[in-house]
Amino acid sequence: MKTKDISIAGWRELTQKKEEFSKIIRLLVEFDEKTGRYLKYNDPETHFMRRAIAVADPAKLRVFLRDLGGFVYSIVAELRSTAGVTSTAWIHEDGIRQEREGAETTHPVHSIVCVTDLYSESCECIPEETGVSPVTLDLMADRES
Repeated sequence: MKTKDISIAGWRELTQKKEEFSKIIRLLVEFDEKTGRYLKYNDPETHFMRRAIAVADPAKLRVFLRDLGGFVYSIVAELRSTAGVTSTAWIHEDGIRQEREGAETTHPVHSIVCVTDLYSESCECIPEETGVSPVTLDLMADRES
């Protein structure tokens, strides 16, 4: 499989607080399961990939984020296990940060760690030698166009 040429300059890797990221994804997965929302996805199987990401050992997880503006992020996650590599991608709208920015009052929900917090405080530029799987690189390239 030939990996597409991409510029990873716009992407950052979450290198710290992966447990916090997993908590965010776990809450969203649980909500989607309770409401049945995942059944309305174009590709419902991506829900189960995110479920795997949510419960994964953070040491086996790589998360890449690209800021699309307006509290919206393109996310590509890669999970390595003895069974192989699973990669998945989705668009995440950070409603927590959006609410925090627009609120005139404080509320306990505003203290929840959100994806924007992780992006700005716990991500780093991706090094030249990424070690990222070809499938993950292809997902990142697909998000470039």
